[in-house]
Amino acid sequence: MEAMPGKRRLVARGAIPTLLIAVSYLLLSLWSRRLLFPGGLLSAAWLPNGLTLAALMVAGRRAWPGIIIGILVSAIVLSWKLLPPGVGELKLIFGLSFTDLIEPFLAVWIYRRTAHDRHPLKDYSGFLWFLGAMTLSCFIGTLPLTLLIDYLHLRGNLGPIQTILMLWLSGFLGMLLIAPLIIAHWPRPRLSSLMRRPLEWMAWLGGLIFIATLARYSQFEAIYLMLPLMAWAATRFSLSGSMLAIGLAALVTIAEILIHGAELQLSVNDILLEETLVLVMVGTSCYIRSLLEDRRQVATSLEHTVEERTRELQLMNFELRDEIFVRQQAEKSFRRSSRHYRALVETASNPIIVVDDQCVIRQWNGAAESLFGYSRDDARGLNLIDAFTPKPHQDEMAWKITKVLTSGVLKESIETEAYGFDGSRHIMLWNINRLHGEEEDESPQIILIGQDITEIRETQDKLHYLAHYDALTGTANRRLFDDRCRQAIEGALRYGHQTALISLDVDHFKRINDTLGHDAGDELLKEIAQRLRDSVRREDTIARLGGDEFAVLLNKVTGIEGCERAARNILDAITQPVRIPSGELVITSSIGITLAPEDGTEYEELLKNADMAMYRAKKAGRNNIQFFSREMNDEMQRQMTLEQELRHAIQNNELDLYYQPVVDLQTGDVVAMEALLRWRHPEKGLLSPEQFLNTAEQTGLLLQLGEWVCYNACLQARAIQTMSHQPIQVSINISPRQYNHPQLAQVLEKVIQETNVIPHLLCIEIDEHLLTERPEESLAILLRLRELGIQLVLDRFGSGLSSLRLLREFPFNQVKIDRELLQGLPEDANTAAIVHTLINLGRQLSLTVAAAGVESQEQERFLRTAGCHLAQGHRFCEAIPSNELGDIFHRIRGGKRLLHGNQFNLPLVDNR
Repeated sequence: MEAMPGKRRLVARGAIPTLLIAVSYLLLSLWSRRLLFPGGLLSAAWLPNGLTLAALMVAGRRAWPGIIIGILVSAIVLSWKLLPPGVGELKLIFGLSFTDLIEPFLAVWIYRRTAHDRHPLKDYSGFLWFLGAMTLSCFIGTLPLTLLIDYLHLRGNLGPIQTILMLWLSGFLGMLLIAPLIIAHWPRPRLSSLMRRPLEWMAWLGGLIFIATLARYSQFEAIYLMLPLMAWAATRFSLSGSMLAIGLAALVTIAEILIHGAELQLSVNDILLEETLVLVMVGTSCYIRSLLEDRRQVATSLEHTVEERTRELQLMNFELRDEIFVRQQAEKSFRRSSRHYRALVETASNPIIVVDDQCVIRQWNGAAESLFGYSRDDARGLNLIDAFTPKPHQDEMAWKITKVLTSGVLKESIETEAYGFDGSRHIMLWNINRLHGEEEDESPQIILIGQDITEIRETQDKLHYLAHYDALTGTANRRLFDDRCRQAIEGALRYGHQTALISLDVDHFKRINDTLGHDAGDELLKEIAQRLRDSVRREDTIARLGGDEFAVLLNKVTGIEGCERAARNILDAITQPVRIPSGELVITSSIGITLAPEDGTEYEELLKNADMAMYRAKKAGRNNIQFFSREMNDEMQRQMTLEQELRHAIQNNELDLYYQPVVDLQTGDVVAMEALLRWRHPEKGLLSPEQFLNTAEQTGLLLQLGEWVCYNACLQARAIQTMSHQPIQVSINISPRQYNHPQLAQVLEKVIQETNVIPHLLCIEIDEHLLTERPEESLAILLRLRELGIQLVLDRFGSGLSSLRLLREFPFNQVKIDRELLQGLPEDANTAAIVHTLINLGRQLSLTVAAAGVESQEQERFLRTAGCHLAQGHRFCEAIPSNELGDIFHRIRGGKRLLHGNQFNLPLVDNR
């Protein structure tokens, strides 16, 4: 069984849930069970028949599973209440299931064969066929069920005609009450359409309640009153609302008949008569609603037809008017065309010129007059090519015009220069088109429509310049220099000559910017660029790669000698004094040179080589020239390898702290330990900081190393206190980059809190040279460290030029004499006098004086005699690894002393 076909078929958009149909069927069966005829056997309205019929109408085969499951389940559930003892359940289940299946399926089949795709509710003839199909199918389904009831002896006192009428009315009413309701609401029920007139709905419900109350006293009168109530719903409410209202009124009426029929002592025939009356009222009301719906559709269709016909007539009228208008316009267009053409030519913003086959000007518009300065009378009769086109462009212009005149090409374009009356130069883009004469023997003409693109070309030239040249210095930028270098390298490889790439920058240019300002720096860069131009050949290329970095491409050079001569000219030119408002400024430059193809055949490689050579020149003291060598590349590779290994060492704990004891020269006790960083390299063995700190600083790892040293030194400081059984200070050296870090105090405070080290047992050694650069900022940093309780040591005391001021203003606890001052002790009298003075100065200022790098007994004796408090060096003990600190403190507690000539050496563990 398929769903309703045709334009009006009510097909569900998705599969109807089987469970929903089955549950709905069971609920309607239980509800119908409450509407029983007297005798308690048959229902007055078997509502599941209407659900089955509606599901088959709107969903077709997709509703079968839910229908069959609902029929079987409801038949099994209800059979327990219908069967008297001793009757077989399977027979009744089969009978009920057969009847519930055959009636809706037969009704749908009959309707499909007779209605011909009519909608059962929106077409009055379709509704009549729908009633007929339900009537016939219910009658056919009633016969076998009647025979089954008679066979099972369940008829009781009812006659066969009464049984047939009961079964027919039960199935027919179930279909008529439920099926139209579901079909009207399919596929999507809308509450808005149901309650479109809420006040009228309330009045109608009030009337229904009143009639239902009246039925308790006079059923026939109440039933008759239901007819106008149903007619009210059929004529006033929407299709879905009217079906709902009619079904509700019918169900209330049937319930009143069955409930109060026994109280009024109605016979079975009376009840059948009343139920038949309800059936007639329901059918009549539904038919009225279908008539109204059909009339509405006919009216709508007629309205659409009238509107469509009206539009057709209006369209025909418009077409007729358009045709008349077109004819009138056609008559005027010929008269206006020449006037419009002249106005268009005259008012055009572009110059328009008409010439004959000899290139003689025949028409000259106002835009051409304004652009070229020739009046219309002066321009007519002149030859366009001879009078306006420069000689280099005359042949091409004549050829383009001849091509349009003589060949099949209808239009051409050409970009050429043109001169005005005052000699002004214009770049014109001409569109050349052929004009056909009205007469066959009339000679053709050429119309030229021009566009002045002078500003466009100038803008393009400016953009090209900005894209390939530096805006400040006028030299090539990186993009143009890249292209020139690649071409030069290809030429060198092809023809076997050499090409040189020079990289240079201004020494200490940042200092010039900071002191004189950026405007002065820009003027200096312009002067340098000009000096570079004056120092090289025209075929060479000068580029500014960024900041104060310049590059020079020397094309076709004669080996190293020619490169060095050119570079020397550049260096001499740059070092010439530069005049500034405050006087003269002498600048220097570091220059690196690489040759192609000896040093490389790729631009990126040569530029890298030249940069390496330039940095080698900076390391060599600046203001010199260095040629690239393979050793530079090897050194760069070594630095990169060392950087990677250093990062790996930080991650894999290959770093270690060694400690050198600081001895009290009077008592011989160990009072402090200086933490010294070491790297246990897996291949190179133990490395001192001098072998990798430079790489760490260049690669940005120095701060990370410094934090690692501080954190681990503070952790091990607690262990040192435990092993020594007395307070031992731990000294840490701060690198320049660490000292200049804006959050040095915060980092140290965090480390102290995390490691729980006693702050006054932590000493920070600061190089004297760091304090002379920014004394005000240094004082604030040192005061913040003193607030944390950290002891401050002025390292390399005596190596600077402002030691007295530093001692007076800065809050140091201790000074440490530079180890380089101890090298001449005690033989050099001048050195001895300086050291003796420094010791006395420190003692007078109540500072602890220490000496580093004590190597000999004579140096020890001199320092003790001079009054030095503390000393450290190989004279007393070498730096020992952290895992051997326990041994040294154990031996010290056992009586070993570091003074009196007893050098204390411990074997190093894992010293590869």
